[in-house]
This record gives sequence, structure tokens and C-alpha cells, in this order.
Amino acid sequence: MSFRDRKRSGDIKGFAIIAVVLAISIAIASYFFINESKKVKIDKDTFCPKDQNLNFGKTVALLDLTDPLNKAQKEFFIKEIEQLKKEIPKHHRLTIYTLDQELDLGKSRMITMCNPGSIQDIESTYEKISINPNEIRKMWSEGFSEQISNVVNNIIAEENPQNTSPVMEMFQLIALNEFKNFKGNSNNIIILSDMIQNTETLSMYQNNTLSFLDFRNTEFFSKVRTNLDNNVDVTLFIIKRDGSRKMQENKNFSEFWAQYFYNGNKAKNFKLKFVDG
Repeated sequence: MSFRDRKRSGDIKGFAIIAVVLAISIAIASYFFINESKKVKIDKDTFCPKDQNLNFGKTVALLDLTDPLNKAQKEFFIKEIEQLKKEIPKHHRLTIYTLDQELDLGKSRMITMCNPGSIQDIESTYEKISINPNEIRKMWSEGFSEQISNVVNNIIAEENPQNTSPVMEMFQLIALNEFKNFKGNSNNIIILSDMIQNTETLSMYQNNTLSFLDFRNTEFFSKVRTNLDNNVDVTLFIIKRDGSRKMQENKNFSEFWAQYFYNGNKAKNFKLKFVDG
């Protein structure tokens, strides 16, 4: 083989090696680009996905503190919120509202955040932001957890009684705001309240034997009902009130609310538990 032929053969091999290296580099770059593009873009303050269409679930807690809690109820309340924090799945959103007689969601929304998961979850799932995974995890487990506890304690400490208790209206606003057209999994609405609806339109203090069969035929029901599309679980923690315990402990009271959420609002599942004290 002549020198020219050997040189030509060497050039071809060189080009082939360069082509292979280039192809491998492109493949690696493409792999990382595709994987990075699949990562979730999150808000750096709440760690919640910026894309509202992502199918992560939501847990919404509505706290009705229109009347003061006694000591036993306060202890139950704090423990229940602490347990709720622990049970929030990774990437799911937790939002806490208080019942507001003015029905102002902006005013009544106390806090909203998402559980970022473990450090490994953060590294493999979330798009990189200016906060390192260890700090993100620490802010959730310590900082945000403490923030929730402070919010809850401040709400309890204020004990600011209100003249009305629009439980149905507040529930509807939250359901529409949080879950209308939302298709995430494991969605929950948790209500801690005495569940005594008290407005000018409907007061259970005046009508404490209300039947859901009668109520569903009223104009007010058609106004406050909503449709959860069998996609949201509803859990009630009913606070017993002095002077109203007989009404609350009557089976008609529990049956009314069960029918209201199941048949009236199409909840996926329904649970009810009384808060002693």
C-alpha cells in the first residue's frame, strides 16, 4: 500500500472515530436535555409545580374557628394538623384556609406548600433551582413545618368569634377554587368545624332537624351545591359545642352531612369523626 493510500485510510479512520465520538456526545447531551426537560419546574418559595396541569394531588384543610375551642379540642386540633403534615405525599400540595364570614379566599388562605419528597426525589424529579436539595428538604421538614404550626397556633390564640358561620358557602368556594377541572390523584378536603350552618338564609340553630331530602329541593341548595366529580375525599372533624351537643349527636345531623357531601356534592369518599371535649 502506497503512502498516499495509507494516509487516506488513516484519514478515513480518524473521521470515523471523530464521527463516533460526536455521535456519542450528541446522544449523551440529548439524554440529559430530554431528562432535564422532563423535570418539574417548581416555585422556589412553595416548592409547588408551576404547571397547574400536573397531576399531583391536593389536600385542603378548612378550619372553622368562628367559636373558641376548649383545651381538649385545642390539643386534638394541633395533633391532627401535625398528623396531616406527616401524611402529605411527596409533590402534593397542602393548603390551609380558615372559615371567613366575608367569604374572602385571599384573606382566609393561611398557607400553601408542597412536600418536595426526599433529597433523592428532589435531585431526580425537580428542575434545578438556586437552592440545593438539602436546603429544600430542610425548609420543608423544619421551616415550613414550623410555619404551619405557627399559623395554626396563631389562629387558635386569636379566637375571634364571628356572627355567622357560612360552612356550605365556604366549602363551595374552596371546592371550585381548588378542584374545578383538577384531575390530580389523592385529593382531600378536611374540615374541622362544629358544622352548624348559621346564616340568614339557613340557620341550624333555628332548624336543627333539617332533612337532606327536604333541603335538596330548596333554591338555597341549588345555589351552594358543587360537583367534586367523585375525585375528592371529604373528612369532617366535628367540634362539639356546649348548648348544641344534643343536636350534633343526633343521628339526623350526621346523616344530613353525609348525604350533603355524597349525594349533594359528589364526594369520592366521606368520613366523619367527632372531636371530644
